[in-house]
Amino acid sequence: MAVSFAGTIKPYFTACYRAHMMMYGDQFDLWDAGQVQAEWNQIHTEVSKGAMPEAGCPEGVWDTHTRNQFLSDFQAWKDAGYPP
Repeated sequence: MAVSFAGTIKPYFTACYRAHMMMYGDQFDLWDAGQVQAEWNQIHTEVSKGAMPEAGCPEGVWDTHTRNQFLSDFQAWKDAGYPP
């Protein structure tokens, strides 16, 4: 299955994670592929450090497996040229 923003990356970003980022974080939209692409390095760094997603959503923070899977998928999305 090919990696894409809509099918691979966006599902990681729940409505609550999106709202927190828009209201309290760096005020960009995690459901906007262009904004996520523009902030790729910052998102990658924050997820790698375990600082993203922050606590406060019913979904909780990501466990190690989810974080590692996201980072793998996120890198694959970049390597593929950020397909929508």
